[in-house]
Amino acid sequence: MGANLFPVCSHGNGSINGEQQMRKSAVLLVGVLGVFIFLGVLMIQSLVIVQRIASVSEIAGEVFVKGRSDTNFRPLADQDHVLAGYTVRTGPAGAVTLNWVDGSRVRLGPETSVRVRKCSLNTSTRNTTSLFDLDVGRIWVRVLSTIGGNTKFEVRTPTATAGVRGTVFYVEVAPEGETSVAVYEGEVEVAAQGGTTASVTPGNQASVAGSSATVTDSPLEDLQWSEHLGIVGPRLDLAGGELISVPANATSVAISGISEPGATVTINGSPVELDRRNRFTVEVPIAGEGLIVVSATDYRGGSTVRAVTVERETVE
Repeated sequence: MGANLFPVCSHGNGSINGEQQMRKSAVLLVGVLGVFIFLGVLMIQSLVIVQRIASVSEIAGEVFVKGRSDTNFRPLADQDHVLAGYTVRTGPAGAVTLNWVDGSRVRLGPETSVRVRKCSLNTSTRNTTSLFDLDVGRIWVRVLSTIGGNTKFEVRTPTATAGVRGTVFYVEVAPEGETSVAVYEGEVEVAAQGGTTASVTPGNQASVAGSSATVTDSPLEDLQWSEHLGIVGPRLDLAGGELISVPANATSVAISGISEPGATVTINGSPVELDRRNRFTVEVPIAGEGLIVVSATDYRGGSTVRAVTVERETVE
């Protein structure tokens, strides 16, 4: 009887060990599947959430940029792009415009420092998120709503946060830290850090000091809006500038430029077709010298007009 106990006990231990091994294998399989699912979600999210990149234009004076991983600032060039995590800084006479493909633009004035905290597009919902930190200086902003989606656009300063959707506005941070927000078109909600909130509409300005936001009247002409036509109206940048010299015997001149999505561009009253990057090039007949009028009109009726002067070279 005692001799028969060993095979029975050995068979029982083998069965228990086999079940434990199966459980361990199942747990390992579930863990591996979980890792693959997690990685799959990350991959899908990376395909759905894409980073929006800004081109630069209208650079004047000293303008510098520092990337997320950069130690020092470097000069910003016309062909550069600005990504999330980048900081752009202008000198005493510096200025630059950041341009996104949807038509949104941010114009930096002199002695200004702006960090692009986040700038992304959800390709599934068409929602855009744009978050900026303005440490000091002044910016003029044009925000366009995303077609088929929602737009979240915020400018955070040391004392306030300005939240907007589809509008044109101005933000300034004084050297002592006070924040001012003025609106040309639309509406901006200004929230003092840890304090009150205020709604700012065209012709008004909010001043934030400490935890208090106060709204007062603000004449639009006081904020140099007339100097920022491409912010008030649609973007219209001309590749050749507004003065073009042509040979004495020229019968036409090429007019090239870039506008924004949905804009209607005309040259001397004739419609111009934009390519998928919102660029255009048109050969315009000329007779003698004179002006060529280029205009862009956006969906809300706002317009930007540029007058190109054509000069013929002197024959010696």
